[in-house]
Amino acid sequence: MLEKCRGIVLHVVNYSENSVVLKCYTDKFGMQSYMVSGVKGKKSSIKPSHLMPLSLLELEVYHQQNKGLQRIKELKSWPVLHTLHFQMEKQTLAMFVSEVLSKCLREEDQRDDSLFSYLFHTIQLLDLSEGSMVNFPNTFLLHLSKYLGFFPKENYNETCADFSLQEGIFISNAPRTADYCKGETALALANLCQMNFEESGNLPIPAPVRRDLLQKLIRYYQLHLMMFGDLKSPAVLHEVLS
Repeated sequence: MLEKCRGIVLHVVNYSENSVVLKCYTDKFGMQSYMVSGVKGKKSSIKPSHLMPLSLLELEVYHQQNKGLQRIKELKSWPVLHTLHFQMEKQTLAMFVSEVLSKCLREEDQRDDSLFSYLFHTIQLLDLSEGSMVNFPNTFLLHLSKYLGFFPKENYNETCADFSLQEGIFISNAPRTADYCKGETALALANLCQMNFEESGNLPIPAPVRRDLLQKLIRYYQLHLMMFGDLKSPAVLHEVLS
């Protein structure tokens, strides 16, 4: 059946000499894989620039329920992103976000309007932002956890000032192990939980605390999502954002 939908590019895998498989999160059908033919030809209407990580697309597709590989009739970039794929810092953030989403969004044909709207809006904010991006990765992971069902409980206070990654709540006198946040890292987490992207951009967090919090949040995802695994992009992220 021919359907129109919107999509967010996560990544592309080479399939043949002039064809690729596009992994895309869509508003109507959740995660989908699409065969894109002729993308490397000079006369193709679909250019590699359309398929960069986090590109926003309008798609016309031949959709068959529970089919592993779908086909695209037509696609175009809309809305067009102006800075995301041309600034080193934002390119690195796009790589990070697409890797996280590829780990989180595995189920095909699982529609989630709220999650799609959040991601679509966030990508546009990132593209338009002219402020500091250093807190974006941590803020993104925290906000995303709301839609995935394990947002931290906002019960931080003088008594409960340590965060349990396993329980998702602030507790008192946590041990100094990998599954707990303490001190400045726990405080930064509590503050970011209450902020939107614009507010978090103005929050001064020392670079070592920022890096530690990102490691803790990745561990948080590993504890709450099966098969989340390790990420490759944070190493590049730390180098670029520093």
